[in-house]
Amino acid sequence: MGPIVIRVNSAARPRTRPGFTLIELLVVIAIISLLISLLMPALASSRKSGQAIVCASNERQLAIAATAYVNDNDDWMNPLEDMYHPNGVEVEATYRVLIYTYTGGTPKVYDCPSEGKQVYSDGLSPTDIAYGGITPDPGENLSQLFGIFHPLERYNSSGIGIGGAHWIRVHDPDAESKKSSMPFGRAKESGYFEGLERMARVAMSDRLIWFGDGGSGSPDLWEDDSFWIKRTTEDFLAPGFNRAAEDDYGARRHRNKANYAFADGHSELLDANDIPCSESECWWSVKFNWHKSNPVH
Repeated sequence: MGPIVIRVNSAARPRTRPGFTLIELLVVIAIISLLISLLMPALASSRKSGQAIVCASNERQLAIAATAYVNDNDDWMNPLEDMYHPNGVEVEATYRVLIYTYTGGTPKVYDCPSEGKQVYSDGLSPTDIAYGGITPDPGENLSQLFGIFHPLERYNSSGIGIGGAHWIRVHDPDAESKKSSMPFGRAKESGYFEGLERMARVAMSDRLIWFGDGGSGSPDLWEDDSFWIKRTTEDFLAPGFNRAAEDDYGARRHRNKANYAFADGHSELLDANDIPCSESECWWSVKFNWHKSNPVH
């Protein structure tokens, strides 16, 4: 018997592949890092743009809710705030409670996703408590304190403010004789001086600001009023209101601009310096040229 010859198919032999060298791995990592660094600003910009769009959408929803309130209340616009006495407890309720059902009971509609500090949908947060300098009852569930009549509801900050720049200060001389221009007034029967307004009095609904980014509250001034836009200077009725000039950071929320919803339901992204408040026109007043027809000096 002859020798047995075993033939091995060379094609079946495993071939070893050389691995990546350290230098090659470092080059790949460097390229990936470079691509990430190039993409991050674009991603961050897209995120901010998306937040601004959601913010504007929320303001438009609030304008729709306010319009629904008007339709159900004989053309009267909702108060900016008003006094109520549920179960005998005095509550100064904000507009957020008064139109809550018209928003579908959605607390997030009062917030702007670009704002992390003043958030309505988180209830009375530790930040709100510290901001307002209040001492709440420790037994209460304050995380759900939104859309309800409660003495502390007004301390719950929100990222969107209601328009109320030209209001009458209670301690102004002859406050009762002064005329208001606030679109969302406050009932005189409750002890305020502005009074309420009807939609029929609005001269130009597409040029009347109803809602906007941010409010005017601060830990040093009106800490319980961080739900509406107002001027902080002494002359509350004078023309020339400019949120940027008054250092209201909500006016610069979206790349030095802010979203505003108007009485006709549309919204605009505006620089505070471009919002008129003069004798010829004022976008914060029910009457278009209110300052000319009602001189305050």
